[in-house]
Amino acid sequence: MAYQNSNPTGRRRRRHIRWDRVILVFGPIILLIIFLCVKCGKNENDPAGSSSLPESSIVIPTADSQPAPESAPDSAPETSEAVPSVLPVEHEYTIVIDPGHGGNDGGATNAEGTRFEKDDNLRLSLAVRDRLLQYPHVRVIMTRETDVFVELSERCKIANASGADFFVSIHRNSAKDGNGVEIWVNNNATDNSMDKLLAGYILELLDKEGISSNRGVQLGYRGSTRETVGNNYYVNRNTDMPSCLVEMGFMSSTIDNNNFDSKLDNYADAIATAIIELGTDKQIYNASAQ
Repeated sequence: MAYQNSNPTGRRRRRHIRWDRVILVFGPIILLIIFLCVKCGKNENDPAGSSSLPESSIVIPTADSQPAPESAPDSAPETSEAVPSVLPVEHEYTIVIDPGHGGNDGGATNAEGTRFEKDDNLRLSLAVRDRLLQYPHVRVIMTRETDVFVELSERCKIANASGADFFVSIHRNSAKDGNGVEIWVNNNATDNSMDKLLAGYILELLDKEGISSNRGVQLGYRGSTRETVGNNYYVNRNTDMPSCLVEMGFMSSTIDNNNFDSKLDNYADAIATAIIELGTDKQIYNASAQ
């Protein structure tokens, strides 16, 4: 009897131990299956669930923001109001550099007739171009890159077609006497006009690099006055964007010629830096645009 009384109890105890093992083995598997089902259901209902951006910064495409046809010009992508406004990569800071004269138009010469303005203009202009291209999102357009003749009207046409932000024409002074650097702008320019600011920024940095004399920012053209309507250098009068004409010293001046040769790189840096600083100050240029 003792054997019969203990045997059923033993069987129940063995069944209890078996359920414990089942729970121990299959419990984690069941929990994992439940977790995966819940996760999959969430992803199906929320296709943007993988984004780490807050809802306010996610751009929702609309009919107006669909990609333009390949033949259309690039345009800035739409952004939500929550995203800070910065210049997109598509907006390049565009500068036109115009080396004066060229080809059969030699411009001014030194007293000996052995040095031609057209060559100095091109040397400095190419150096300015190279400095500007070291900055991100900057596009430089040259009206000439070799010793060729380009009509003034063609230079303006090149600039206006480019939609440039600024136009800078590089020259050397043809007057027989005098020395120093002067920069010319339209005779209707005011102190706060972009033309005059452009000239002022450039002249200030050139002065810091060392020039024989600072002849200031000049209005119109040599011998003109503010009251003489329309009296401007051709490229200043016929370009659509803010412009200036830089007279980088006198061809007849030994000290200006020496400065030009020994400080060419410094002058190029000064002109390029001035253009970048003005664009940055006026929020036309943003080097960190993404």
